Amino acid sequence: MKLRRYGWYVVIGVVCGVLLSLSKVNPYGGKTTLQDLVLQLSGSRGDFVMGLYYGAMVDFGFLLLPFFLYQFYGGIQLYRQFCVASVYVFSRTTNRVKWYFSELWGLCKGLLVLQVFLQGTTLWVAALRWDVVWTGEGWLLLGIHVLLFTLWTLSMALGVNLLALVWRSSAGFLVVFAIQAGMLAALCMGQGVEPPSAFLDRLLFLDPFSRLVLGWQSGGVFGLESVLPAAYGHVLTLSGSLLLVTLMMVAVVVLGLVVIQKKDILVSNLETGGV
Repeated sequence: MKLRRYGWYVVIGVVCGVLLSLSKVNPYGGKTTLQDLVLQLSGSRGDFVMGLYYGAMVDFGFLLLPFFLYQFYGGIQLYRQFCVASVYVFSRTTNRVKWYFSELWGLCKGLLVLQVFLQGTTLWVAALRWDVVWTGEGWLLLGIHVLLFTLWTLSMALGVNLLALVWRSSAGFLVVFAIQAGMLAALCMGQGVEPPSAFLDRLLFLDPFSRLVLGWQSGGVFGLESVLPAAYGHVLTLSGSLLLVTLMMVAVVVLGLVVIQKKDILVSNLETGGV
């Protein structure tokens, strides 16, 4: 991966980290624990967990802004690399599997850079503004939060690339973005529905986006029951969410491998139509 690409991830991480920290981390009394800070980055508002209404979904979409930017940029980069490789690499070697995983590792490194600067900047700005109590539970919750968002974002970025191979890179991102927006909007159907409700339970269990909201989930095997509100903990658990997004990631990686193996050599750029 080129240094210039890393530079874009650093800029996105720092700028979005400052914006998120200033807008989302504003504790009552000027003091917060790390676990409460992480919950704010996962949709909570103060002591209240994320609600099932339109305004809350828009706010959550803002939290995902740096990851949407990564999906757009990272997905396009992998597509462009395939356009080049199809002519200059695949004509000399048949080992597309090695090439695919090396490019996938490049995507992972880019997202790691983004996460380091995004989370680091968010915590640094919060520590400058407020009295943050650093706890072991908070670091564990932060690690789970980062892992969930990382696996989700990589899955979506690869989805952008796969669709770009069939259509155009811009169209691929728009479709993937629309799918995510649809899943987020679908959660609004739970507005006004009070638990216990079989409909609400099914909605939260079947909508993958619910797995990114920490305040809705129970700690389960991680022993975080004392720090999580677990608003819908009877349906959602951290371990179950990690398993789901991991399976999503594996499925998209395998599908991408199949497509790369079977895709004909590209002699033109689908974005421009040029040779």
